Amino acid sequence: MITVFADNKEIPINMVEFSDGALTFKLDKLPETPRYISVNICPTTPVYRIREEIRLVVSCIENFYGCVMLQGQKFSTILNLPYLGYGRADRVFEKGNPSPLYDFLQDLNAFGFTEVLCSDIHNKDCLYIGSVPNITEKSQLECFKQSLPQDFNTDYDIILAPDKGAVDKAASIADHLEVDVYNCGKERDISTGKVIKTVLPPDVDFTGKVVLIPDDLMDGGYSFIRLAEQLKTAGAKQVDLYVTHLIASKGLDVLKGLVDNVYCYQVVGKYVNKLDVTHFNLNK
Repeated sequence: MITVFADNKEIPINMVEFSDGALTFKLDKLPETPRYISVNICPTTPVYRIREEIRLVVSCIENFYGCVMLQGQKFSTILNLPYLGYGRADRVFEKGNPSPLYDFLQDLNAFGFTEVLCSDIHNKDCLYIGSVPNITEKSQLECFKQSLPQDFNTDYDIILAPDKGAVDKAASIADHLEVDVYNCGKERDISTGKVIKTVLPPDVDFTGKVVLIPDDLMDGGYSFIRLAEQLKTAGAKQVDLYVTHLIASKGLDVLKGLVDNVYCYQVVGKYVNKLDVTHFNLNK
């Protein structure tokens, strides 16, 4: 559910969804002269609805204050978008495909927010392509620090980036924990370009080691399952997984017996919830 705050006070918001799927909102008791207004998107919101919900709530704000756009107003406007929708669709994959992320970023620009807050963006370079200068990103490291339980006391031996693209972020976590970091390689089918195998780093002894695999997102979990299988075969004592955005579209049971603990900053979508994660880690 989308929420709105003005000067640290939540503004009551009513949403109506009509039988044909149309949405409308009503904001009550907006202050006449706010210092700032923030619009907050719940990460469980389906990505296809995010743009529509923002558009309608922005329209409520604009209509209340009699302005055409949020830009240029005396008050600041902040969009808290913890999961950047379409973040993985950062290029045109095949001829005839759209440019989902680019188009989404252009719409964010058009809304006129003073600042857009996101967490652990899949590919931060896409912001330059989309020309979005006002996005502030909470790093994977900061998300990781806020994701660990209070009784967390695991001493990791190795931080293992699942691919080359994740190694810089993994290195920041390794530096924080003061342990070594390595990255995996990938074998691809030359004819299709699809990943057919994740390759553990050579000359690394995983025997008896406690390993953490950090990444920005887990969807179905296939790549983490294969990687955990290899690590356990190589003698790893414990394999933990941290992801900032946990979708887990196949559930968490697919990780059982391979991944010992799962940590996440937030749950995306409605396949699992934080309680499911706790139960998984307690083997319930």
